[in-house]
Amino acid sequence: MVYNDVLVEQVVKHEMTSKDKLFRVLLIILAVFAGLVVNIVPLLFGIGYLFLFTGALTCGIAVFCYFSLSGLHKEYEYSLVNDSFTIDVIKAQKRRMNLFSGTVHDFEMVAKKNDDRHPYSEFDKPNVLHANCASGTAPDNEWYIATKLGTNKVLIMIEPSEKLLNAIYRQIPRNTMYRPGKAAGTKKAE
Repeated sequence: MVYNDVLVEQVVKHEMTSKDKLFRVLLIILAVFAGLVVNIVPLLFGIGYLFLFTGALTCGIAVFCYFSLSGLHKEYEYSLVNDSFTIDVIKAQKRRMNLFSGTVHDFEMVAKKNDDRHPYSEFDKPNVLHANCASGTAPDNEWYIATKLGTNKVLIMIEPSEKLLNAIYRQIPRNTMYRPGKAAGTKKAE
C-alpha cells in the first residue's frame, strides 16, 4: 500500500527591525526611570515604610520588561500536512502560539508579493486582515496567501522554501503562481 502523504515544515526567523530596536531601547529607559521614581520619590517625602511595596513594584516592572523584550525574538513555523496549512509563532524559543490554521483548498491566491499578473494590491483591501510572517530580510522572496478565515478575508505574508511552494502547487496548481522550474512573477517571452 502506497501513501501519498505530504509533510513539509519550515522555520523562518524574524529579524528585528529598527522599530523593534527603538522599542527595546525606549522600554529599558522607561523601566529604569520608573524604577528610580518608584523607589526614590517615597524616600524624598519621608515615607520609607513603603519600601517593601516599592521594591515589589520595581520587580513587577522588571518582569514586564523581560517578557515584553523576549517577545521581540520571533520565529515562524510553516507546516503543511496533506492539505492542512498552519503557521505558528514561536516567541523567544519558549512560547508557541497558533497564528493561522486552514486548508490550502481555501486559498484564493498564492503569489509573489511583486508578481506582475497578480499583484499584492489586488487583494489588499481596507477590510482585509494582515499577517506578516516573513523574516523581513529578503523582500524578493516574500509570497502572499489570500484566503478566508471564517467570514474574514486574510492576507498572509510568508517566506516559503522551494519545497513548501512545490507542495502547495501540487495541492492547488490553479491558485498558485509558482511553477516548478520557472521563476514566478516574470513575464513570458513573446
